[in-house]
Amino acid sequence: MSIEAIGRGLPQRVETAEEIAAVTGADPDFIRNKVGIQSRHILGPGETGLDLAEQAVKDLVSRSDCNLSDIGLLIFVTQTPDQRIPHNAAPLAHRLGMPTTLASFDLSLGCSGFVYGLSTMEAFLEAQGIEQGILVTCDPYSRIMASNDKATNAVFGDAAAACWIRRGSGSTKLKGLDFGTDGSGAGAIQIEAGGGAAPLVSLDIPEGIADFDRDALRLKMNGRDVFNFVNGVIPKSFNNSLEKAGLELGDIDWFALHQGSAFMIQTLAKRSDIPSEKLRMNIGQFGNTVSSTIPLLLSDLMNEQSLAGQRVMISGFGVGLSWATGILEFNV
Repeated sequence: MSIEAIGRGLPQRVETAEEIAAVTGADPDFIRNKVGIQSRHILGPGETGLDLAEQAVKDLVSRSDCNLSDIGLLIFVTQTPDQRIPHNAAPLAHRLGMPTTLASFDLSLGCSGFVYGLSTMEAFLEAQGIEQGILVTCDPYSRIMASNDKATNAVFGDAAAACWIRRGSGSTKLKGLDFGTDGSGAGAIQIEAGGGAAPLVSLDIPEGIADFDRDALRLKMNGRDVFNFVNGVIPKSFNNSLEKAGLELGDIDWFALHQGSAFMIQTLAKRSDIPSEKLRMNIGQFGNTVSSTIPLLLSDLMNEQSLAGQRVMISGFGVGLSWATGILEFNV
């Protein structure tokens, strides 16, 4: 396959670490130094994830020769769609005037979603003989967080990314894929209500509204549990990926890892012997943008230099608890 170009969509509203601290009660130094956020983008009134996704695709088109009428597959990675039904990919395709012959669907994955989505995109294009696809990521967690919750509102930011991908033996190889899921830790990042087990509406309830606390609709995260999971499991995933690809750590030129927090990523890098000069970071300007962190990192790399002849390890980990690691090899 070939990753031709990557576009991004960002809200206009920007919050500094001091502004986040004022709302959450967190220490500004903690937000800047431990979480790593200097500033982040956040959805404004009336703005939605679909708006960001549309912006990302249009940015992609503006910086490349991508023709949306030639796209045969649209995959939208999100756990926070604008509506529970329909899937986000359908209205996005309509907004962009894409052909009705398009195959489209959502992938309900969070932090590991980009790597899963890239693998799914490559396999689907090849299996169906489709020449071109677009992989969109967007999880605007600001719409599901309590404003005073330090565990979430001091960590996440909103962003979208859109990757234009061609099938076949192109300029990019995705190698050494390593996936995993530990559902025993699923409660570390969750929203308790709103699904089938605790619905908003139900035929079994005469008044039609389920009886639960409003906070049950908010995102909850146990940061310590997530930190322990990441630093206990992900170094092994790095090693598995390298072994499957027949490579060693020194063969990797760049590491584009999910941006859970600065402290988490720096600890993970240290435990995994990843050189700091090869570790890409963007949490300082965006916060944790869930499934969009890795494509935003790749976008910066592609804009800064030619990646021909280089290898980039990508790894996402979080909600599930799930993880996905792979190596992008850019041909000369």
